[in-house]
Amino acid sequence: MSKEIKEDSNTDDIDSLLDEIAADNKQPDDSSSHDEPDVRWKSDEPAQTDKKHSEKVHPEKKKIRLFDNDEEDDDDERHPETFRELFENIRNDTKDQWHDFYTQFQKDRKRRKEKKQLEFYGGKPPEDKSARSLYIGFYAIKKFLSIVATTIFSMLLIFIITGTIVGTVVTVYILSFMDTTTAITLKESKESFSSYIYSMNKETENYDLVYRVTPTDHDVRIRTDINKLPDYVKYAFVCTEDERFYSHEGVDYKRTAAAVANLALKYIKLSDTYFGGSTITQQLIKNVTQDDEDTWDRKMREIFSAMKLEKKYTKDEILESYLDTIYFDRVDSYNMYGIEAAAIGYYGKPAAELTIAEAATLSAIPQNPNKYNPTKDFEENKERKEYCLYKMFELGVISSDEYEEAMNQEIFLTTMPDFEDTHPDYVHLTESNDDFENPEIIPWDVDTAIKEFGSYLKEKNELDSIEDGIKMFNSGGYKLYLSTDQDVQTHLNESYADWSNFFTDTDENGEKVQSSCVVMDYKGHILGIAGQIGEKETNLGFNNAIDAHRQPGSTIKPVTTYGYAIENDKITWSSYYYDRALEAGVATNEEWPNNYDGKPSQGYYPVNYFLKRSINTLPAQIAFNNGLQPIFDFATQKLHLELDPTMDLDYSPLCVGGLHTGVTVVNLANAYMPYGNGGTYYKASIIAKAEDSKSGELIIDNDNRTGEPAVSDQTAYVMNKLLQKVINEGTGTAAQLSNTTVAGKTGTTENWHDITFVGLTPDYLSAIWVGYSNGDNSYAIEAQNSARIWTRVFGTYANEHATDAKFPECDKVIYARYCSQTGLLANPGCPGGDYGYYKSSNCAYCTSH
Repeated sequence: MSKEIKEDSNTDDIDSLLDEIAADNKQPDDSSSHDEPDVRWKSDEPAQTDKKHSEKVHPEKKKIRLFDNDEEDDDDERHPETFRELFENIRNDTKDQWHDFYTQFQKDRKRRKEKKQLEFYGGKPPEDKSARSLYIGFYAIKKFLSIVATTIFSMLLIFIITGTIVGTVVTVYILSFMDTTTAITLKESKESFSSYIYSMNKETENYDLVYRVTPTDHDVRIRTDINKLPDYVKYAFVCTEDERFYSHEGVDYKRTAAAVANLALKYIKLSDTYFGGSTITQQLIKNVTQDDEDTWDRKMREIFSAMKLEKKYTKDEILESYLDTIYFDRVDSYNMYGIEAAAIGYYGKPAAELTIAEAATLSAIPQNPNKYNPTKDFEENKERKEYCLYKMFELGVISSDEYEEAMNQEIFLTTMPDFEDTHPDYVHLTESNDDFENPEIIPWDVDTAIKEFGSYLKEKNELDSIEDGIKMFNSGGYKLYLSTDQDVQTHLNESYADWSNFFTDTDENGEKVQSSCVVMDYKGHILGIAGQIGEKETNLGFNNAIDAHRQPGSTIKPVTTYGYAIENDKITWSSYYYDRALEAGVATNEEWPNNYDGKPSQGYYPVNYFLKRSINTLPAQIAFNNGLQPIFDFATQKLHLELDPTMDLDYSPLCVGGLHTGVTVVNLANAYMPYGNGGTYYKASIIAKAEDSKSGELIIDNDNRTGEPAVSDQTAYVMNKLLQKVINEGTGTAAQLSNTTVAGKTGTTENWHDITFVGLTPDYLSAIWVGYSNGDNSYAIEAQNSARIWTRVFGTYANEHATDAKFPECDKVIYARYCSQTGLLANPGCPGGDYGYYKSSNCAYCTSH
């Protein structure tokens, strides 16, 4: 065994390696000069023999320890072995292990070789060399086929795994895409229709069209009712554009696949034709969204939106919207949208009167409007029309006789010579919308309605600005019905065109005085409005009645301090107060306020006197006694006065109308409304109602709304009587009318920059502002009286058109004489006093006399 190992080169290498390691670790002997003999392992002698031999050759040499110890340890078993001993053990163990391993390896190698030969030859290998070659050839083929099969299987497995991954990703993408696809509603197709504004005609009691806006100039968009169309008219489009419309669910997969195949053939130049795969539903989605981006994402959005639309609406609803939004090219420079506009444009008659041939002519256009417009290329249209008729016949929509008749029918178009002579009753596109043309400059009521509706759309659709709301209105699809009384509006237009109703002095900057006025009924309907003096020069420009925030002066008192105090039983008609200012340090650093005609008189007067003479000191005392916050809340929450919650919560704004930015004339008049109708608030609006012009849905209905209780009927009645006293005995005497009762309040700002008046008659609630928009020196107004200007501008009209209407009565209010000393209801012994009106909850009798 030892001999065999020696002969093996690998074994010699291991022996040499072990000898080298041992030699490297051998320590030199300092006491001997002769060389250390080279120790070679030549036999299977145990390691102990070499150890003894080494000790005999070098008896004086110490044992080499694996770890250095300073102290001797007599117990050898406790010390580690020397490196040599370790190497000797490793050498003998390794020799035995290597021999066993090598012998076994050779045996295994021989056995594997024999096994392979047996497998290859199917038994004992043949002795004949040619037979062996044949076997080898078969083996090579078998091996090759095995490799090929393995490769194919691996590729198939890779394909399956890759396909699964891709399929999963696509599925996740589609599902996520479906979740994010916006559902389209047919109401959105309203953007394809004009918007209209109507005003009531009192003579005919019908609404007259006063304004129309279309999304684009020269666009004609007319809604149709599919139930009024002959079946062959709507089926002409179904047969031509989407023959499986009534069976698919928004997407025609057969047609889509055919369109993709056609596109591929066209791409490799094997086809020169083109047709799309979109269904009528998909085309409607595209028309409504105007999303025509040529991408797969757009197509996916269109597909999913179509599927959602089909689940929400009936087929006829979808088809009707489609027929209303199709583009039919131009006639006489008008863009025609919808079958109704196309029927009028091409044939001069409604779509309900179309013949089969005429319907087919129109159904030929949508695929390529410019190409198939019959007024541009009659032959191109005729060729496609005949295809449309054939499809209608093929699908059973028309009979063979109808098909032949339609094929032979002569087509007459509005653009053909002598058409007007042969069709004298035809309808022209310009007449399709009531033959109406907008005025170059629209009147104030229309201007106001557009802004108001723009504000409504801003709030409803969470837009950024009113301008965005106006753009949405201009995109089409709405009908607004105004509350305007055209007689009132005409009167205001004439009044504000006449400078003699005002005064022509200018301020130091050369600016002329300006004014605005609003008239409404007691349910919040604006009957007339004027935004400036002089000729209206722009559309949707600055309107002083709704855009300008002006200082109201003393007209704020009845809707803040006096209104709060009477509603909450803090004062009565005849509660007595001294005309004196608040002490310094309360409202300002000095005593405040003064009256408009000078310092407080220090006199002792009842409430009705303070109000009719517009004395400033009592409102200040009411605010001091009751607190600013309750008064502010009353004005803003009950009467909806639009005040600044930070800057107007103070004495000057709430007591004398010195507001931070001011209020509009409309808002000021609106706050007075409960004092003329028994205590109910209706928000002012010039829109009586508004409709979605496509669906007919009523989206605003101010005619049937319910008012909001603002003050009690007793408060409203008492305040109305106090305001009548202002007109009859106070600062507003210039507003007295002969045929009707007037209640009202004047207002003047501290520097005469603005003057205001609010006037109430049983028929009308109105307000006026006069002042300068920018000037600081307003000396010209000082000699003017707001009540007198109101009378010239509107009071005379109110007097001439007064009815038998009366302000609401309230039998709970007590009309009685009051004590001239205490202000309480008088007893027989009380000194003589005037009569007043008292709420039943606040009518104490005098006990002093």
